[in-house]
Amino acid sequence: MNPLLSIVATSRNDEHGGHLLARMQLFVDGLAEQAGRFRLPVELVLVEWNPPTDRPPLAEALRWAPNEYFLPRVITVPPDVHRTFPHADGLPLFQMIGKNVGIRRSSAPFVLATNIDILFSDELFAFFGTGLRPNAMYRVDRYDVLAELGGARLPSPAECRALPVIREHRIDGLRYPNGRPAVVHAQKGRVGVKPAVAELTRVAAAARDRIVLPRLHTSGCGDFTLTSREIWFAMHGYPEWPAYSWHMDGVALFQAYAGGVEMVNLQSPMAAYHLEHGEGSGWTPESSKLFERLDAAGVPYLSTRAYRSLARRMVHGGRGFHPINGDDWGLAALQLADSSPSGAFGATSL
Repeated sequence: MNPLLSIVATSRNDEHGGHLLARMQLFVDGLAEQAGRFRLPVELVLVEWNPPTDRPPLAEALRWAPNEYFLPRVITVPPDVHRTFPHADGLPLFQMIGKNVGIRRSSAPFVLATNIDILFSDELFAFFGTGLRPNAMYRVDRYDVLAELGGARLPSPAECRALPVIREHRIDGLRYPNGRPAVVHAQKGRVGVKPAVAELTRVAAAARDRIVLPRLHTSGCGDFTLTSREIWFAMHGYPEWPAYSWHMDGVALFQAYAGGVEMVNLQSPMAAYHLEHGEGSGWTPESSKLFERLDAAGVPYLSTRAYRSLARRMVHGGRGFHPINGDDWGLAALQLADSSPSGAFGATSL
């Protein structure tokens, strides 16, 4: 059965963020169960980037239950390829390049780029089969939930989706349904004239961008960006800068908008549920630990100022997708191992 939708994510077996295998297992289990229940043929393209040599590969570390509607693949980008990129020592996974590897090698007419700690509401999964439009890009709100992943039993995807929501990442900003948690690791800076001037400049720039830039749903967009394979190829995927992925997911939205793609924001109860990770392993609005870690390791990332400047150039630079990468995006010239895991592996570390 040919898949209607390719779901692309990238990861490695390094326990990044805590209980990573458990979060990946829930991601895989959720897709397999929903694909079978909704009778929707889905291809999972999981790109294993720079796999650690002292841990089993993901095809062995995870339990797999393929069925006629759930077709998993694991594509491996080996360590020797990873080491060819700048900052390879400080950043063991180049997320957007990894996703491009999967997008480039996907086989369905529509491709959803997401992450391995995401679950989809039943309403959203049902929508996938209702007639996606080839010249549209789809976004949803992201709901953060905190699951107990270190216990004797792994909760089911359905149980995780029913957990209280910590944060809602919406087009109009963050919402805390149960109250805002305490801020930790606040951004450092001296009180004085220079910080005050910098803050005024930032506020003024943000106000200007609200006027000159379209209002796109960029909040949490790296966890859910769905469009046709044709659009992904027209954009040449995500930017392939050898840097942390901060803001790169948003660049793709502005590229699509500049190319005349219809931007569709799906409404609740359609939502993507994010399994909360450890502080500093990814971005959380209450902490600056991520950027402290990146700065300490000398890993670059796209600043908000540079991101907005790039968005303005794309939106006002004439109609078109403004590809950032060349025709060889997604490591097109490389022959990479591509396997279809089957059966129930041990996954004893869960």
